[in-house]
Amino acid sequence: MSGARRARRGWFRKNTAALATLVVAIPLAGWWTTRSDYKSWYDAEPRDPVTVAAGGTSYNGATWFAASVEENPQASARGGQDPLPDGTTRIRVYYRLQVDDLSALEGLGGCRMHLRAPDGRIWDETSAAGAFQDRPTGCTGGTDDKPASWRGAEAQYHLRPVAGKPFETVAVFVVPSSVAGSVQPTITWATKLPQYLAFPR
Repeated sequence: MSGARRARRGWFRKNTAALATLVVAIPLAGWWTTRSDYKSWYDAEPRDPVTVAAGGTSYNGATWFAASVEENPQASARGGQDPLPDGTTRIRVYYRLQVDDLSALEGLGGCRMHLRAPDGRIWDETSAAGAFQDRPTGCTGGTDDKPASWRGAEAQYHLRPVAGKPFETVAVFVVPSSVAGSVQPTITWATKLPQYLAFPR
């Protein structure tokens, strides 16, 4: 046996434990990283629907009722209509909910309203839609200490929610016209993902 071959054998013998550790550690590290990335992605994606029933569904401290969807809504009296990009449609959604204990409104803060297409695509609420928002936005309801303020006829919707009485909130979206008739209103909370509240159309 040549000296070079003996040297190689000796090196492998001396480093057997280190090599065995690498053989185990590299796949384990790859699995752990992949698992961690998958869990982060899974936990951050709304994929487990809690469907709102016709008579209302209790979720996150409130009772949720069916949502109303309007395609190409008219602007409210407060403003004009901004032009939309070609091939898009404006959608206005009225969400209806009720709390029996006003302290439950705190748990509704941080909600995010979306539209979800059957293929899984999601659109967030449009921020520049003031002319089409004729109700409070967000899940906690609106407040207005002066019902006869600049909101005029809409002021009645901006009063503090009353325990045991349903109130409405609104969200406005811009989506491709090709999916406007099939998008489903949804609501998510970062603390509830991957669950989401789904409103059938």
